[in-house]
Amino acid sequence: MARNLDVRIQGDSMWPTFTDGQMLTFQETNSQTTFEVGDVVLALHPLKVDVLMVKRIHRIEPDGRLFLTGDQPDPTSSEDSHNFGPVAVSNIRARWTE
Repeated sequence: MARNLDVRIQGDSMWPTFTDGQMLTFQETNSQTTFEVGDVVLALHPLKVDVLMVKRIHRIEPDGRLFLTGDQPDPTSSEDSHNFGPVAVSNIRARWTE
């Protein structure tokens, strides 16, 4: 059974949807989990070891990789797939449960 994970937002990359310091509950995902555009996920950063990030699935690439973005309207305020490209589904650890 999937565990719930409480995650504190750090920074403003998901503003205005979520604010710095806000707590969110995520549910762990596994290899059977399906994702949709618009899902908010907790993902391993592809270039920084042991760094987790909260991002929104902006699009699903034809090869199945996920293009993740922050909600911040200023594109320079979110380190996301604009910087490092689409990520493998295996990088996703959990999905926001609302």
